[in-house]
Amino acid sequence: MFRITKGIHIHFAHHVRGHRGACISLHGHTWKLEVTVAAADLDAEGFVVDFAVMKQRVLQPAHLLLDHSLAIGEATWSETHEQLAALGTRLVDSRHETMGDRGAIQPHLTEPLGGARNELPGDIKIAVFPFAPTSETLAKWLYDLSVEKLADDRVQVVNARVFEALLPVPTYAEYVPR
Repeated sequence: MFRITKGIHIHFAHHVRGHRGACISLHGHTWKLEVTVAAADLDAEGFVVDFAVMKQRVLQPAHLLLDHSLAIGEATWSETHEQLAALGTRLVDSRHETMGDRGAIQPHLTEPLGGARNELPGDIKIAVFPFAPTSETLAKWLYDLSVEKLADDRVQVVNARVFEALLPVPTYAEYVPR
């Protein structure tokens, strides 16, 4: 069995709805998303899956969804979107002081990705998930997205990992099917 792993770093914040500790506050990480795929036989080019294909189909779209965003669940979005729009407008309007205008809207997804989507209240970038975005739920989301985009009769997705921290020691959640 051949296995390969590809990852990508993304900077984003999240809110853990109902958390009993500090994660109730908006806070950010330098995340690493990582996917492992396997196959008993290599393709005609000698790959399990070309790393470029993994990047193009899974990791770049995930990066576009999440990079410099606030990740929240649907319940939080539905309760706060009006306040986020007012806050977003205030924050983006601060560009007038330095740029003279509101500048460009951040790169973002225009279509849903694995049940998640971008919203732009007041032109700030929000990633809305159908669940509270913890490392564990994001790992399952990344796994399912990878199955959708990469798996076939030859290739299987082995696992997905979502790292909240790499230093001083790696801290991550992993999803592996039973």
